[in-house]
Amino acid sequence: MVSSIVEHWRKLTGAVHPDDAIALRSSLHSFNLDFPPPAYIGDIDRAPVVLLEANGGYDPGRTPREFRDPSFVTTYLDLLHNPRSVDPASIAPYYGQRNYSRLIAAGQLVLVNAVAYRSKGISTEPANKGLAEKLVSTRIHRNWLRKELLPAALRGERLVIAHRNGLWKLKSSEGPMHGVIFTTNAISPDMSLEVLKLINTFLSKVAATRQI
Repeated sequence: MVSSIVEHWRKLTGAVHPDDAIALRSSLHSFNLDFPPPAYIGDIDRAPVVLLEANGGYDPGRTPREFRDPSFVTTYLDLLHNPRSVDPASIAPYYGQRNYSRLIAAGQLVLVNAVAYRSKGISTEPANKGLAEKLVSTRIHRNWLRKELLPAALRGERLVIAHRNGLWKLKSSEGPMHGVIFTTNAISPDMSLEVLKLINTFLSKVAATRQI
């Protein structure tokens, strides 16, 4: 079954989702809208582990080089429309450097940004953070988390890694959440060794279940 988040991004044909266009045009912000947004990297509907991140990153030197081949835009959009496992080094080199990149390539983990659009650092850009609350896509992502992802985690079907959870409006103070791990190293772009161990344990259980 296709999730609501994939259904939403299948309407994207360029760098801006049509449902977000008015808000992005009418507000002051520093989101870069020249390139397709990394709403998610990986097989979002089937990957057992889901890594929650903040928003798409932008580097004025690196990002334009990544998209210098026009066919790259087509490929990027197709991965949003028809998500699947992908070597992040080939589609999003920044994520290809992370210590969990092999899991994305294997279809075992998907990275999902609360806010899809690219910026240098949303936590230090108040205008972008405020605009994020007006975006339809942000609401879609949060609804997907609450109505589809967390129930699947409760059933033991998926493991949620809340790494950068502020924009997701997900707090550990809400109480125990089965299948959700809140990391303690949110500043780091990589997963801690402790979290990687928990991920591998969960994946082993998933593999054992599928063999039964």
